Amino acid sequence: MKVLTSQELRTKIQNKESFIVDMYADWCGPCRVLGPIVERVANKFENDNSPVGVYKFDIETDKQLASELNVRSIPTIKAFKNGELVDTKIGVIQENQLIEMANSVL
Repeated sequence: MKVLTSQELRTKIQNKESFIVDMYADWCGPCRVLGPIVERVANKFENDNSPVGVYKFDIETDKQLASELNVRSIPTIKAFKNGELVDTKIGVIQENQLIEMANSVL
């Protein structure tokens, strides 16, 4: 699974892509719990050749961008469809919830 840089995340939004991004920090315990779930879903979508990408973004690398995306608590998962934010989930979620979220931006 790819960890996006600030520029890559901004570019995906500007290019009107559809994707899911897990906003996390290395020091965050709940983020470490969610990590393997996000990894499994990312691999599933990659293996299915889905047009929806599942990525991670370390908020510590660009707190300004995290603020612009209204990240107030982590982990936060954001769903973008055609570059528009369509869903946000805060906290640890179950794998099936993440899959539903990713399917919603197809």
